[in-house]
Amino acid sequence: MNCNLGSGDSHITFSDIMDANLLRRRYQDYEKSLKRSKPRELMLVVRDFLSFVRGLKSSVTSSWLKSNLAEQERVASRIFTVLRLRYLILFLYRRIVDGLVSRLLNLIKLLVTRISFT
Repeated sequence: MNCNLGSGDSHITFSDIMDANLLRRRYQDYEKSLKRSKPRELMLVVRDFLSFVRGLKSSVTSSWLKSNLAEQERVASRIFTVLRLRYLILFLYRRIVDGLVSRLLNLIKLLVTRISFT
């Protein structure tokens, strides 16, 4: 696809119109998916979006569009990183909570056994 959006090119072909329509539909699909996705699904959507934008970025000639795609890539990368950190934090959170609960249970058992001996 040769994307010249914003370059002032006035000779638009049927192929350009079809490419633009396909591009618009793809972005609309991403909009829907991003709005209604759960965290795990969102991670997959964002990963796919990043791949799509990187591929698209390599084929554009418009500096404005290239800049916009670079910003989309930057924001999507941040979302992907935050989602990955979320899983790490949840894993650590679960381990910390489980450890503390286990310790508290041991302390309670110790107290109960000491009380029963007196």
